[in-house]
Amino acid sequence: MDSRLLETINTLIKISFSKLALKFVAVGVACLVLAEAILYLLVDYLRIDSLIAGAAAIEISVVANFIINDVWTFRENRSSGGFFVRMLKFHLTRVASIAVNYGTYSLLVVFLGVNHLVAYFVATVLAFSINFLTSVAWVWRGVLGGYTQAPQEKAAFSTINTSASPYPSVLKPRITSER
Repeated sequence: MDSRLLETINTLIKISFSKLALKFVAVGVACLVLAEAILYLLVDYLRIDSLIAGAAAIEISVVANFIINDVWTFRENRSSGGFFVRMLKFHLTRVASIAVNYGTYSLLVVFLGVNHLVAYFVATVLAFSINFLTSVAWVWRGVLGGYTQAPQEKAAFSTINTSASPYPSVLKPRITSER
C-alpha cells in the first residue's frame, strides 16, 4: 500500500478520536435535530409532501451545519479562500452525502413505508462519514496538517493537564514546534 495512503488513514483515525471530531459530531446532532423539527413541521403540520419537505430539511441543515462548523469547529483551520469559497466547497462536497441522504430517505419512505422521521435519521447517519471525510480533507484541509507530521515536527497526542483545567482529560493535538 502507498505510504501516503497509509499516512492519510492513520491521520483520519487520529482525527476521529480528537476534540475536533467531537465538535463535528455535536454540530451534526444539532443540525439533525433542526432538520427533524423542520421535517415534522412541514409534513405533519403544513401537510407538505414528505419528499419535498425532506429536500428542504436537508438544504437548511446543510447551510446551518456549514455556518456552525465554520464559526466553531474549524475556526482555526479556515482556508484563505474566504467564507463563500468555503461554503461553495462545503456544498460541492455535500453532493455525494446529499445523494446518499435523500436516496436512502426516499427509498425508506416510498418503497419500504418507513416513518419519515425514522427514515431521515437513518439516512443522515449513513451520510455522516462522507461529510466528515470531505470536511477534513478539502473544505477545512488545514486540519490534516495538524495531525500528519511526526511527533517531533508538529502533531503529537497528549492529555490535557487536568490540574490546570476543570475538564476531564481528552486527546487533543499538541503543537511541539513551528513549521
